[in-house]
Amino acid sequence: MATLQTIRHFQQFSSLLEGPVLEIGSLIDPSYTQYKPLDIHVDGKPTQYLGIDIFHGDGVDQVVNLCDKEEITKLPIAKFRTIHCHYVMEHVTDIFSMAKNIESLLDEGGVLLFSVPFSWRLHRIPIDMWRFTPQSVDYLFPNVEFIDEKCALSVRQGDKTFRLDEFPEFDFGSRLNAQPRYVKWYVKLLRKLNLHNNIFNQRALLYETNLMMFGVKRSKPVYTYIDPVYV
Repeated sequence: MATLQTIRHFQQFSSLLEGPVLEIGSLIDPSYTQYKPLDIHVDGKPTQYLGIDIFHGDGVDQVVNLCDKEEITKLPIAKFRTIHCHYVMEHVTDIFSMAKNIESLLDEGGVLLFSVPFSWRLHRIPIDMWRFTPQSVDYLFPNVEFIDEKCALSVRQGDKTFRLDEFPEFDFGSRLNAQPRYVKWYVKLLRKLNLHNNIFNQRALLYETNLMMFGVKRSKPVYTYIDPVYV
């Protein structure tokens, strides 16, 4: 599943997405609003579209644990031209094995659409393990070249996206003076009154923020966010 912002962002590139398509974490949970990665494909469902999850249920074509290399051999398709993995990896214990197996399933020149939280509340489904930076995503997928102009940050509400070097935050430090006058006065008053457990004495507050990464599998990828010496 995905967020509405994720759907809208990746829809811009729908003409670049080919089949076969693999959706990782395709289980539909009716207990809360969910947005389907299938909707990124604005021209309709590709002929070969496979949804997998570790649980049986609505939206799941096949139960597969992608942390287990042997299980991927059960898939009816060996290579995919598009892989969706949205807000799944933070719930996975062995992210390194899973990333390696995702890469092995992605065809050369194929597209990986990958979304994960950078800063987000705990949300156990059933566990919540990780938060990610652009550099960590580059590290996880050394054979995938992430295209900077097609990657973005989104916040919980609103349609505005940010570049990956523009992490949005509410700055209480050196840039407080850039805020409207009433905001400066309000923050300074709260500091003086020592309210909210000194939260307004922090340098900054992070918004709830997601990474939305568009990558292409290459034989010789150019690393966008991490120096190759660390890979």
